[in-house]
Parts: sequence; structure tokens; C-alpha cells
Amino acid sequence: MLWLVGSLFFCWMGLRELFSTIITPTGYDRPLSKNISIPLLVLYTSLTLAFAWTPFQDWRFERFLSVKATEIADFHPAKVHCNTIFDTFLDTNYLAAGHADPKTGYIVFQYPWCKRLGAYLDHPDKANREEIVSLNILTHESMHVRGEYDEAKTECQAVQRNYRAAKILGVPDSIAKTNAQNYYLGEYQRRGKSGGMAGAYFSKECAPEKAMDEHLSDSSWAQ
Repeated sequence: MLWLVGSLFFCWMGLRELFSTIITPTGYDRPLSKNISIPLLVLYTSLTLAFAWTPFQDWRFERFLSVKATEIADFHPAKVHCNTIFDTFLDTNYLAAGHADPKTGYIVFQYPWCKRLGAYLDHPDKANREEIVSLNILTHESMHVRGEYDEAKTECQAVQRNYRAAKILGVPDSIAKTNAQNYYLGEYQRRGKSGGMAGAYFSKECAPEKAMDEHLSDSSWAQ
């Protein structure tokens, strides 16, 4: 938000410098400036673009994730929004790393989980625990977009599709498989042991040949 405010401020300063040589203010018989200060105009233009770069990158990443989430959700329309720190403070679901509305397809990543997902895509072969979890957040919320409300079922659907999701995001096949299996064998199993709120996302039936096994051809645990 502050980046965008800064960009708009320097854009206004540049326009003011430009218009000062064109527009004659009320009570004057000519513009206040005779010549445009080229160095000043270049400075304002450069600062406008520099401050706009981060919001533009964020917008582009959200667009990318929206397209990929739609595909992961079996082409149910999804729209991803990456919360800033300010957004997260105002979000009533701020305790959740992400949340989605099955009715609208609107997916929200709390700060800084979008950055962690971006880092995961930069080096999936060296992904740490949080970066792998960020992949699962996208998959999990995409399952909500498909229409599932139950958290244990949603999480199990995500676990089985993390391999698919990683490949949709452009991760190489073998790395995508490893990341998906690491989430299932690591983070997912820890949810079951920890209980509480995390335990609500876990089910013993979410395993190969158990009740929640969808027998997907590209399941994360398929050989």
C-alpha cells in the first residue's frame, strides 16, 4: 500500500512539473515556469516506476496464482489475494495462514505466505518446511473452491494433489513428488500428533487404501 502511495505521489510531482510550463494559473498572464526541468522530470518518473514495481509484481503474482488455483480446483474459478501486513491485521481470519470462500472462489493468503510460496517456486529443490507448507495452502484453499467445507476432507484432498499442484506451478516432476511426499510424511503427520486446531485437519483415514484415498493416478502417494 505504501509503495503505491509513494508511486502516486511522485507521479503527481512529475505531472505538476510538466503542467507548470503549460497551464497558466488564475491571476497570472503566463505559466509559472518557462522551461521543463528535464533532470527533475526524469527523477520523478524514475521514482514513480521504482515505487510502482513492487505492487506490480504482487499483482502479477496474484494473477498467476489465480490461474493456477483455478486449474488445481478443477477449473472452478478462483481469485487469489495476498494480504499485506495491514490487510492481515484487519482480517477476521488472521489466525489462519490462508482461507477461501467456496461460494465466490476468493482465496486469501495471510502475510507473508505469498512470499514463502514465491520463494518455494524460486528454489523448490531447496524448499524449507514453511515453503512446502505454502504449496499446501494453495492446494488446500483450491479444494475449498471446489466446494468442500470439511477441513479434514479438504486437507486430505490437498495432500493427494500437492504433487499435481506443484507440477501445475511449474516445478519439475521429481522435485514436485518429493515435496508433496515430504508434506504428507512430515507436516501432515505432525498435525495428527499435535491435536487441537491442527488436529481438525488430520484423519487416520487419509492414507493409501484407506477411506479417504481417491485413488488418483497422480496422487502424491501413488508409486
